[in-house]
Amino acid sequence: MQENDHITQNNIPVTFNPLKHHFGFIMKKIEDWQKEDWQVTEKELLYMGNNLLDLYYGELSVTEIIHECNHLLQKESLNDSQKLAKWLHPEEYRKIVLSDSSIWIIKAGTDNNRFIHIHPAKNSPFSIRVRGTTLKTVVALKTEAGNREKDFELNVKMVNRIRTGHLNLSPVKSLEKDKGIARVWKIFNNMSKTPLFPKVL
Repeated sequence: MQENDHITQNNIPVTFNPLKHHFGFIMKKIEDWQKEDWQVTEKELLYMGNNLLDLYYGELSVTEIIHECNHLLQKESLNDSQKLAKWLHPEEYRKIVLSDSSIWIIKAGTDNNRFIHIHPAKNSPFSIRVRGTTLKTVVALKTEAGNREKDFELNVKMVNRIRTGHLNLSPVKSLEKDKGIARVWKIFNNMSKTPLFPKVL
């Protein structure tokens, strides 16, 4: 399932990039990418971008998030971009709270058919803020590790091989404990083992 496939199929006017913002979706993609050529993975990792982003790790699936957001917006009769602009005015965005208490940003999208853009809010419950380059690095490392994670050693040499060889990113000088790449790697490992592992779709 590609980005926004479900949204398109159901004519929901929402743009949401789960490759940047949904932990469960990313973990499922890692499983898929482990069976694909690196060229496929590299192309799809571009969707993550390089900037700071907020990653949701709660229990709501991608579909549930989209439908809850859409339901709240339909209650406001926001069925076209003009009404959305009026609802947002004078701000560029507004916040809504979903059923699990997570907070989401609502802003105008650039797609005429999906004119509502959503993503997790900064400091929302069940979300963490990470840099896109860090997320891409960790996701690529998890893909590379595959089923041999117990024997997979996270080190500068491995990280830089992935960053320079597959992601077109500059090498790092070191890995600081509980910071940057090492921090996100640890979060991914811990989250994949927790009972609160989020639903995907």
